[in-house]
Amino acid sequence: MTKDKHPATLESPAAPGKRRGKREDATLQPEAPEAKPEGQLREKLMEAALTLFTQRGYSATTVRELVEAAGVTKPVLYYYFGSKEGLFLELMRTHFGRLEAVVDVYRKGEGSVRKRLTAMLDKGFAYVRQDLDFIRLMHAVYFGPPGEAPYFDFDAYHQRYHDLIARFLKEGIEQGEFRPGNAGDMAWIILGTVEIAIEDQICCQTSRIDRNTLKRLLNMVFDGLAAENDKGKGNSV
Repeated sequence: MTKDKHPATLESPAAPGKRRGKREDATLQPEAPEAKPEGQLREKLMEAALTLFTQRGYSATTVRELVEAAGVTKPVLYYYFGSKEGLFLELMRTHFGRLEAVVDVYRKGEGSVRKRLTAMLDKGFAYVRQDLDFIRLMHAVYFGPPGEAPYFDFDAYHQRYHDLIARFLKEGIEQGEFRPGNAGDMAWIILGTVEIAIEDQICCQTSRIDRNTLKRLLNMVFDGLAAENDKGKGNSV
């Protein structure tokens, strides 16, 4: 597992068998943008990129379309991101970073491990439901044809999320909340439950799994993993 929070960079070589997109060379020299708040210009470009990449795909979206949608010029895009590829990679890092910030709050805190882990998974799911365009784009790129978009190490983020859940479970096993077992295997069960709920949000016209439904599903999983004296403690949801 990589220790680098942002494993994919413009200079990173493509891993064997992984996707690698073609870099779009800048035809204009980057220059400092007009006197507008930097965050505002960057955010406009990332919002435009998210919309167009989701609707049209990365390869089918041109730099011209991106800057027109954002209301800026090409040199502004090149100044902040270097290229269309750089914009895509920063979009990925930013949205994954926001999700990590949401779940990171629950690494430590008061209450049982089960309560804290349920709260973390619930808040993460709530964030995902508010960021569905990004989730759709992520799935389209990950499961799409190789070379459709620049390589980004989605697996590293997925593994970190799994490992975080496993650490919760290991703590719960040590404290007697969960029965003895392989915390990593248990984490895959929980992560699979959450991912089914996420896929329901993007694949179904009418979502069937809301936050309360996910909590009920997780409680069934936790009851199966709980030590005998802790079974049924989450059934109040």
